[in-house]
Amino acid sequence: SPNAPLEFIYVGDAQNDVWSMWSRMIRMSVLEAPRARFIIHSGDLVNRSAKDEEWGEWFMAPGWIFRSIPSVPTPGNHEYPGKSLNQNWRPQFTLPANGVAGLEETNYYLDIHGLRLISLNSLEKQEEQAEWLDQLLAGNKQPWVICTFHHPIFSTARGRDNKKLRELWQPVFDKHSVDMVLTGHDHTYGRTNVITGVSGQSAKGGTVYVVSVSGPKMYKHDHAPVHARVGQDIQLYQVIRIDGERLTYQSRTAKGDLYDAFELHKRKGRPNRMIVTHSGR
Repeated sequence: SPNAPLEFIYVGDAQNDVWSMWSRMIRMSVLEAPRARFIIHSGDLVNRSAKDEEWGEWFMAPGWIFRSIPSVPTPGNHEYPGKSLNQNWRPQFTLPANGVAGLEETNYYLDIHGLRLISLNSLEKQEEQAEWLDQLLAGNKQPWVICTFHHPIFSTARGRDNKKLRELWQPVFDKHSVDMVLTGHDHTYGRTNVITGVSGQSAKGGTVYVVSVSGPKMYKHDHAPVHARVGQDIQLYQVIRIDGERLTYQSRTAKGDLYDAFELHKRKGRPNRMIVTHSGR
């Protein structure tokens, strides 16, 4: 059924010590979400993408999981060791090639159970993708829209700000009421409320932006006021469930402890209603 309930997993950068430190995360996520239809990986899957042995480690770490649950990855800067995508990316996956020409299997979309899931490539052709996204969403008939890419438009780590990306892509997210944006890169955790601009937590409508990390590499958080829930030095995975007009989101630790949680409820002609069910406070 096109409107059947949907469950999936989202993780940020694995990148380092994948076998020893990341394997527990991905395995715990599936214990929490055994009916997951796919796993979103928001870039930096490995540290040195030119080394085939690191890809071997990434595929071995989850055991049977990757043989049963499809991966929906988007590339990060570590998949771009130079100015172009490393040649090891495309042989690892079979992904749609329905995005901007030249960005096959990195910029794409798929529709499943009322969700339009979009992978954007934050490393190149950002202007072209903004135009493509605007056209794609203009004809969208799916009630839920989630975008994933690597570089956050609301950064969580100190000294980082992807201003150009924010100026190019956020107006499109706002125009088409994108429900969530899932990113990585900053090796910290940050989750906004439902926002439409840079004014922060007081805004009433728009998009929930998330930055997360699943691997052991950590940075210091900048504690920007745009983020309603923050974290540093903590590995996390996220489980998202969609059932009709309700989306539930949970972020959990390597032990499975709840770290952050909320619900989004669709309201016809109005912004989503957000109910925070756990914020660790």
